[in-house]
Amino acid sequence: MGRLSRRDWFVGVGALSGGWVFQSHGPVRGEEHQTNSGASTGGFRFVHMTDLHVQPELKAAEGLAACLHHIQTLNPKPDFILTGGDLIMDALEQGENRASSLFDLLKKVFRDNNDIPVRHCMGNHDIFGWGKKQGVTEDHPKFGKRMYLEKMELESAFYAFDHKGWRFFVLDSVQPSESQLYQGGLDGPQMDWFRQELARKPAEMPGVVVTHIPFLTVTVLPDTAKDNRFQIGTSTICADSQRMAQMFAENNIKLALSGHIHMVDEVNYRGVKFACSGAVSGRWWKGLHKGFSEGYAIIDIANDGTISYQYMPFGWQAVES
Repeated sequence: MGRLSRRDWFVGVGALSGGWVFQSHGPVRGEEHQTNSGASTGGFRFVHMTDLHVQPELKAAEGLAACLHHIQTLNPKPDFILTGGDLIMDALEQGENRASSLFDLLKKVFRDNNDIPVRHCMGNHDIFGWGKKQGVTEDHPKFGKRMYLEKMELESAFYAFDHKGWRFFVLDSVQPSESQLYQGGLDGPQMDWFRQELARKPAEMPGVVVTHIPFLTVTVLPDTAKDNRFQIGTSTICADSQRMAQMFAENNIKLALSGHIHMVDEVNYRGVKFACSGAVSGRWWKGLHKGFSEGYAIIDIANDGTISYQYMPFGWQAVES
């Protein structure tokens, strides 16, 4: 298994370690949203919510609270929530006080508006100081991913956990780059860890991979060619996507979830469902993004292993569009 949080949280569905669990001070009431679910046939349900971009501006905290309230009313209720990174807006190019306060705001919104176990994945905007602005330098004690790990009480930005016969791998898909702020992919030590974890996983056990930057998505395909070539930036999709897709297929990975693009798609390739789950924040809390609304994904896994994926808008009205 993967590296665990410094704090283990035990909840009704079993021990979920590896990330903060934010719980509300009381039940959240509202109209129930009945949805089709594999959970009712002996499987389980979870939610994937990505690109929250919480901040004091643009009523982003209120928007996140509204999303969490919507999730609480789902029937059946999810076993847990997986976030997909870009939790705050942002740490890349902000000073310590601003970045730290954003993580505190994120935790408060979850604590006050959620009673479902939560596991977190890191995005590029959650990394402190890589933009080297506001006087932040590499010798800062919280530089890079250290602030995220400290705030979320994680020992590592990548980890694994089991749930009802499935193994989940939460990976760190944001790596430094000499030519830009970051690039998508896994570094060497993480790849070694991932290979070892796949080898340890029972072959018959199905798996789910969660990253911020997608391994495979059609949402990044360009409209026009340049110099007779279609070009896709290395900050928009993970490196070695074909090799990774084959690795997933060979190791019974059935679902790969991502965010980053703020658009929604499902790609079925080599027997793996690759799903990009839009954005809770839509166009960074300024309305629709290229026609895609603010929302989150509901994943139902039936007892026979069938996966149902549904993108769910939560009815948010942006302050400005």
